[in-house]
This record gives sequence, C-alpha cells and structure tokens, in this order.
Amino acid sequence: METRTVHLDSLLTDGLFDIPGYQRSYSWEELQLQELLEDLLYLPDGKSHFFGNIILDKQGEQFRTDRGRRFDKYDVVDGQQRLTSAVIFLHVAAQFDETVAETLDEDNLVSPIAERPRLLPQDQDKEYFRDCLLGSAAIDTQTPSQERLKRASEFFEREFEQLDGKGMIRELAEKLRYDCRVNVVEIDDGSEAASIFESLNDRGRPLSTLDKTKSFLMYMDDRSSNGGALEEKIKDRFGSIYRELFVLSTGHERVSDFDEDSFLRFHWGIYDGYDSDEYFQGFETLKTRLRERYRAGDLEAVQKEIDHYVQDLREAASAFAAIFEPQNRLDEVRTPLVRLLELGRMANVLPLLMASYLRFGTDEPDAFAAIVDACETLAFRMYAIDGRRADTGRGRLVRLAHEVHTDRSLKAQEIVMSIDAITDRYTSDERFERKLRDPDFYESNTSRDAKYLFYRYGQQIDSDAGEEVLKDLSHILSSEFQVEHVLARKLPEEAIPESVAEDFDEHVHRLGNLTIASRYWNSSYGNLPFAEKKRSTGSREKDYESSTLRVQRELAEFDEFGKSEIDSREETLVEFALEEWAIDPPEIDQSNSNVPEEFEGYFPSDFFDRLTTKQEAMFRVLYEAEGPITTDELVRRMEADHGETVGGSNGLSGILAGLTSKHSKAFRRSIMSAQWTGNQFKWWLTLDDEQECIFVERLSLP
Repeated sequence: METRTVHLDSLLTDGLFDIPGYQRSYSWEELQLQELLEDLLYLPDGKSHFFGNIILDKQGEQFRTDRGRRFDKYDVVDGQQRLTSAVIFLHVAAQFDETVAETLDEDNLVSPIAERPRLLPQDQDKEYFRDCLLGSAAIDTQTPSQERLKRASEFFEREFEQLDGKGMIRELAEKLRYDCRVNVVEIDDGSEAASIFESLNDRGRPLSTLDKTKSFLMYMDDRSSNGGALEEKIKDRFGSIYRELFVLSTGHERVSDFDEDSFLRFHWGIYDGYDSDEYFQGFETLKTRLRERYRAGDLEAVQKEIDHYVQDLREAASAFAAIFEPQNRLDEVRTPLVRLLELGRMANVLPLLMASYLRFGTDEPDAFAAIVDACETLAFRMYAIDGRRADTGRGRLVRLAHEVHTDRSLKAQEIVMSIDAITDRYTSDERFERKLRDPDFYESNTSRDAKYLFYRYGQQIDSDAGEEVLKDLSHILSSEFQVEHVLARKLPEEAIPESVAEDFDEHVHRLGNLTIASRYWNSSYGNLPFAEKKRSTGSREKDYESSTLRVQRELAEFDEFGKSEIDSREETLVEFALEEWAIDPPEIDQSNSNVPEEFEGYFPSDFFDRLTTKQEAMFRVLYEAEGPITTDELVRRMEADHGETVGGSNGLSGILAGLTSKHSKAFRRSIMSAQWTGNQFKWWLTLDDEQECIFVERLSLP
C-alpha cells in the first residue's frame, strides 16, 4: 500500500480515473456542493485545504489512444463524489472564464484526449456524463444519479453567475487545483477494493443499502469465481435498477414516502418472506448466507444465489416503478391505483403490490386492479378509519407477497380473498361500522381521510344522478378543500336546533354532520346557521342549493337539520362505506348444499379400490377431524398418524390431482371442500348421509 499527499491538480494529471461498478452512483446534493464552494470561498490566501482521502486501485493495463499515447488507469475506491464534483466545478468554471478554459486545455486536465474525459462514472451514467454534461449532446436524464449530476452542474452555474466578476471564478478554480490537498492511497490487492469501499463514507453522505448491496455482490462474485463471472450481469442489472428507481424523483408524489432502502426492504419481503428480525436487515442476512456458503466451499451456490437475487431485484425495481407511474397504466388499473396512492399508508401493501404486478400487471390487468382495490380497502379500513398502528398486519401481508411471488398456482381471486381475510382480522365490518359511528369521528380522523371518504361518496351520488363524476381527487385532498361541519362548531346558542341543544357536543363531530367545502366557503360561511347555508340571502350568491359539489348540494334537500337528520345522513354514509369498502372474507360452509343431484348418495364403483395409501390417509384424517383443518395440519396428521410422506402443500396438491385424474373434479368437490383463509387452505368433508354410510363401511371407520 502506497500513500502520498498531493494537490488535486497533481492527482488528476497522474492518469485516467474510472468509477468501478461496485461504487455507488453520484449522490451529492446541494448541501455537499454548497460546503465545497464555501470551503473555497473562505479559504485564506496562502493556506491549503485538506480535500480528504482518495483511495485508488491501479488497473493492470494502461489506456492507449489511437495515436499511441499511454495513460495509467485507476479505479476510484473512495473519493469519487469529491473527484466528480471537482471535475464538474472546473468544467462549469471554464464556461464562465476564458482563462480557466485555456489553462485546463493547456494542462489537459478535464479532457486530456479525444476518446474520453479524465474521469468516467459507472456504466449507467458514463454516456450522460461524457457526451452531455461535459459535451454538447442533448440527452435526457434516466437515473437519479444522472439527475444529481445535472443538478450539480446547474448549481455551480447559478453560483458563478452571482459572483463578482470572472476574477473570482478564476481564483476559486486555482484554489481547487492547487490549494486543495488530498491524501492518496494506492491499494495493492484489487480484489479487496469492493470490501474497502463498503466500509467507507464519503464526506457525510452515508452509503445507501443499495450501494452496499451492489458492492458486496461484486466482491463476492470476484471471490467465488474466476475473475468475476457475473460482473457484467451485475453491472447491467444494477444499471437497469438505477434507471427504474429514477421514479423516486419523477413518480407520483406518494413516492416521496420511500427511498432506495425501503425498496430493498420490500423486495426482501417478496424474495425471502417475512421474519421480524430479518425484514429490516435483509442485506445483513444476505451477506451472512453468502459468506457461510463461501466458507463452506460451495462456490456454485454463491454464484447461483447472486445471479438469482440480482435478477429478482431488477424485476422488482420495474414493478416498483410501475406502481408509482399510474399515468402509464391501463385505465382499469389507473383509477384504483391513483386512489391508493392518494390515500397513502402503502408501506405494508407495497411488497404485495410489487409481487402482484409481476404476476398480473401486464397480462391480466383486471386481476391486478382487483388486488389494488383490495389493498385500498385494507388501507382505508385498517389504517385510515380504524387508526391501526403502522405495523399492524405487516407480517401477514409480506408473507402473502412472498407466496404470490413464489407460488405461480395462486389465483388472483385467492389473493384478494387473502387480503380481505387480513382486513377482516383487524377491522371487521362490525369494528369498521363502530369507528364510522364514533360521536367524535371528526376528532378521531385526519381531515385528509375524511375528505377522501366524502370524495368517494360524492363520486357515487354524482354517478347515481347521471352527472359528471368528480375526477380530481388530489385537488379535493389538497388544502383548497376542508371538512365542514353542517351545524357549525361555533354556532350561536340560539341557532342550535332544539333536538341537539342539550347534548350538542355529542353530535357536532359525528359523520352525519360533516361534508366537504372549499376553503373559501368554509372560512366565509362555515359558521352560519343551517338555514342560511342552505339558501343565501341578500347579495350572497353561494349556498348549498347552488354548490358545484353534489355532496353539499344534497344537503339543501333537508328542510331543517337536527338530530334526526344527522342520524339519517350518518346512516346513509355508513351504508355507503360498508358497501364501497366491502370485504369478502372466507366463510367456511361445511354443508353440501351445492352438491349436484347426480352425486347425492353416490361413489364411483371403483372409487375405494383405486385409492392410493396417501389418498386414503387424507380421507381418514379429514373424517377424524372435528371440523375444517388447515393444509399444514392435514399434512402433519397424515405423516404422524398414518406414516405417509406427503411433501408439504405441493405434495398434497399432487395427491388431489391424482384423485381428480381418476374421477371428475366435480365429484371430488362433492365429497370434500376447501376454502382459502389468508395464508393457506382449510379442508373438510361434505358427505351426505348415504355417502357417509358407504364411506364408513368401505374404510372400516368407527
């Protein structure tokens, strides 16, 4: 390991610099750029500024130009943020000051040769940096890092425009080149470069978990193969991942609730399932697994896991991006997706949405739309109206997401039923209704959630009336609209209806006494008595009768507004909510009322003779069970009580498939039924009296 301290100009002229694939992309924001500029602005004359450590890994081959010139090449293990920002600084300064431009050209500092600039970022940003930022090409940004590179250039342009004269810009450029000193460390073992990088932090910008993941996977690939067998795959796939995650900057405003690390967490859930200790530590779990396999000498398993994980991560990134770009989805998906995005509370359902999009989003949009609808119902009932804790149901939802991702036989309707089962577990119809009827509904719910309810109600009554349905949900949820009390909270005592006069406080915040109104309306007329709100007097033009919002206009149908009207309106709104956000949780019907008549009292003549030992064991367990039993319990009893090796749920599916191949599916369903309950099936027999007698006799059951 070689160490030296030089000024920045001397370092840059040493050779050419590449940002290796395991490095994080450019990540400096305005805060770091401002600190760099202020360091130079306030650096006293004659003093030097320590610009930090630069760790380099010298490449084995030199770069050769067409004219035979040779340059040493270095991978930048640490310091790429500073070096990249310095090159951008000097390039922009050259555009403002001819002397700076001339000296940079004379010293070949930024662009020493025609083939490439002095420094190049990773593959996904190389073209943009070289041809657009330092060149003249017009290229749109495609990744978050490209957007940050663009903003860095624009930052220096703005700042230089405000400086007094070109002399100041020239002075700053000279300070950066000659007064900023760096401690250069050249490492000896190139294979350790990614490992070293993972532990470093570049000027207060901590590495994201995504950065560390890419770094570690390339490091383990290098260790477990000859020369990094998966290097190009990892680079290409992470390039795609970074491009997809540009949605964090350009997507629906709800995407601001999340970042690269949360995306990684959601992917870990669909990739590996849910463990409360691992869900927020997926990267650490992945590291442990790969290291254990490496130490055990199973290099093939390491390579296989890396390949599978990176490919799966790349696919998940495309699903994540699609969810936050509803404008690019088909109409049947766009509407429910926009509703869910506007509602929020998406963290627990995002893994499920990602897994479902990968399964159904392109080929079966109606199926995906149904899943989005079920997630919106869950979020509204559980988190909005019921006010459940943010982690409520997380484990069940993430486990379901993993199952959707890994079990291709799972149907969309089964997924919807599973979501409804989770919703029912935490916010049943009874509990949902109780929350809606809470006398303190206004105080117990956020204004945004109440407005969301009234927006959806307004859409329904607009549709029923044959009017144009309200479309701009985001506008209704903005600060331009407010929740209005029909009977105002500050109503003069003489204006309070007699029916609620004695217990006004117990009625004023009820759902039936609320509506939505524009901010102007609410501030101007919100405290008026109901009669004056209903119909304007004097020069005032606005009232309930003339409102553009039917959800307000329908209030004018009441002659007066007191307790019975609040009761009636609450009943209407509750009935609407229970219908609009209805769930259909699995209900187990153990009867055989739906059995076709031709199967009553019937078994095929060869049914019992053709039963395999596994099929017979299954029927014996179901008969002995006191009620419906889960797949797990059925398999356990078949193995423990009857000595059969089943092989889990997949093995049970094979046993049932064998039964159906011998006899019709309709017949099998006439004697046994199953119901999806949220994470697995429950099973039970549906034998009629005659069938049961035959069944008991032939299997010699007690």
